[in-house]
Amino acid sequence: MVKDAGLRMAVIGLGVMGARHAQICHNLTRVDLVAVADIKPGLSQRIGQELDVTAYTDYREMLDDVDVDAVTIAVTDQFHREPCEVSAERGLHIFLEKPIATTMEDARAILDAAERGGVKLMVGHTLRYDPRYKAIRQAARAGQLGDIIHAYARRNATVRSGRRLEGRAEAMVFQGVHDIDALTWILGAPITRVYAESASKVLRDLGVADVTVATLRFANGAVALLEQSWALPAEAPTLLDAQLEVVGSKGAAYIDFRAPSFALITDGQYTQPDAILGLPEAYYLRDEHEHFLDYVAGEAPPKVGGEEALQALKVAHATLQSAAEARPVEIGT
Repeated sequence: MVKDAGLRMAVIGLGVMGARHAQICHNLTRVDLVAVADIKPGLSQRIGQELDVTAYTDYREMLDDVDVDAVTIAVTDQFHREPCEVSAERGLHIFLEKPIATTMEDARAILDAAERGGVKLMVGHTLRYDPRYKAIRQAARAGQLGDIIHAYARRNATVRSGRRLEGRAEAMVFQGVHDIDALTWILGAPITRVYAESASKVLRDLGVADVTVATLRFANGAVALLEQSWALPAEAPTLLDAQLEVVGSKGAAYIDFRAPSFALITDGQYTQPDAILGLPEAYYLRDEHEHFLDYVAGEAPPKVGGEEALQALKVAHATLQSAAEARPVEIGT
C-alpha cells in the first residue's frame, strides 16, 4: 500500500516485536511504510510480502536504496547501537524498542549519535501507554494518594522467556526497565539507591539469574520493592505475572495482571489475550507510534526520551551490581 502523504518509515529487525511494529506502521494513516529488513531472509521476505513492501536482509543496503524520514529499530537488544548510529548519521529519526541498549556504553553512544546527527530519538516503554498505569500516575500527581510511602512492582515471566534469550540479557534489563521507568514516572522522583539479591537455579546454564529482587530508595523518601523473574513454569496459566502497588498517606492503587480482565471463548477454547499485544491493532504499540509521529512533527515531547531510557538502564545495572557485590549501590542522576 503506497500512501500519498505521511512519514516515510522503514523497520529494522522483524522478530517478536519488530513484526508487530511493522504491521502497526503499515496500518497508520500518517505513515508510509516503504521497506523492512531482517538478517533472516525467509522472515524478511514473508513480512515484506504480507505488507507489500520491499524486504532486505541488510539494513544498510535498504537505507541506501530507499528514501525514508525515520526508522523503527527492533533488532536484538545487544545490537541496538550500530543501526542507531548508522541511522543517525543519515539524519533519520529513530523509534527504538526498549531497552535502549544492554550496556551503558552502547546507550551513551546511541544518545551521542542522535545528538550529532540532529535527529529525534524515542524509546518504546509501553507501560506509559497503559491506561491503568496512566490512571495511577494521574492520581499520584494530583495528590489523591497523598505522599507516596512505598510501592511494589513485579514482572515475572515463564522460563520460556529466559530460554528464548539464550543468556543474552538479564531479566532485570530485558523486562525490568519497564517497571523501573514506570515507578520513576509515577512517583515523580529518581531512584537514588538500590540493594538487591538474586538467585539462579533453572537458568544457571545460561549464566543469568532466575530472579532479582531489589529494594529501591527514591529521592522523595519513598521506597519500593522490585521483583523480576523469568522462572515461572512453562505451563503457567498466564505468560506474565505482573503487579503494581502504590501506597500513599491518603490512598493506594493496585494493578494485577493475574486477574483475567479480558477473555475470549472461540472455537471451543478459552483464552486470555495479552492486553498489550494480543488485541486488534496492538493498540499500545499503535499509541506509542502515534506519539512518535507527534514528536517528530514537533507537536509533543518524547514520551520516553533517550536520557530517561538510559536512566532506567542505569538502575537495572545497579541492581545487578548490588546483587553481585552483596551491597547497596548509590545511583547518580
